[in-house]
Amino acid sequence: MKKNLFCILVAALMLWGLPAHAGDNWPEKSIQVIVPWAPGGGSDLSARIVMDKVANILGQPVVITNISGAAGLNGALRVNRAAPDGYTILWEHPANLAIAPVIGKAKYTWKDFEMACSSGTSDIAIFVKKDAKWNSMKEVIDDIKANPGKIKWSLGVNSASHFTFLAISESMGGLKIMQIPGAGDKTRIINVMGGVCDITTAGYAAVAPYVESGDVKILAMASPQRSALAPQYPTLIEQGINAESVFLYSAEFPKGTPQAIISKFQAAVQKALQDPEVVELLKKQGIVAQYKDSAATNAVWEKESALYLRLAKANKMIR
Repeated sequence: MKKNLFCILVAALMLWGLPAHAGDNWPEKSIQVIVPWAPGGGSDLSARIVMDKVANILGQPVVITNISGAAGLNGALRVNRAAPDGYTILWEHPANLAIAPVIGKAKYTWKDFEMACSSGTSDIAIFVKKDAKWNSMKEVIDDIKANPGKIKWSLGVNSASHFTFLAISESMGGLKIMQIPGAGDKTRIINVMGGVCDITTAGYAAVAPYVESGDVKILAMASPQRSALAPQYPTLIEQGINAESVFLYSAEFPKGTPQAIISKFQAAVQKALQDPEVVELLKKQGIVAQYKDSAATNAVWEKESALYLRLAKANKMIR
């Protein structure tokens, strides 16, 4: 009780210390954008491309900081505890902030942040090593069912990759695999290329370069319809697997950040995404530039959260 009162008092004092028109002069110094994953994944790539342009628009440096670990919670916690002054921002997709509270890994949710906007989407690819024997998801599913517990599937436990697998498994009546740890897109890609696992999922933004180099091959996309950037790959739904998921790269501020600051940031992101160079750079990384305001972004997070909650309950993961 005393701890809660102390936290409330600290928050009140922080807000009280802000001027009546907080945000009018924002930004007056460099801004830190925290990506709660290792460098190289879709979240990291999208943040660097968009924020480079946003820095020019706002006239202040934007520093990207990767704080990985705990399925994204380490970085999220840093922002959750940061001062609501507009100088610390979280760049994330609906995953750890929607999943962790459900399974008891965090006492805060994505609703404990100020959702600003989102900048684009990336399809989730299901892929294997280039020389793997499978050429479709049906072949993989048949093999898993014929050899329960033997096919090695890499996933980040309690992360988006885990819940994507759970959705696939549920659609197929339950799949028994050998789980290989793989937190972050880059780690799972390395696991496939190195033969540590047989199959995994990752954002298309991160996988695309390795498809072009001939190291891996994509068997399906988890998006509800064929990818606008890679329409040659069939969806899971097309292959009889009723599961879907995409990454929506979103920006969140600490709770209590003045709306004036958030509005300036939103305007800068929206302007950045109107730049053909930014759109092309994102496209080269497998990301479709798409601005969504706070309301539209919230709607997507609500939908994803409902899915994660249902899967968590079905798999007895609720604590």
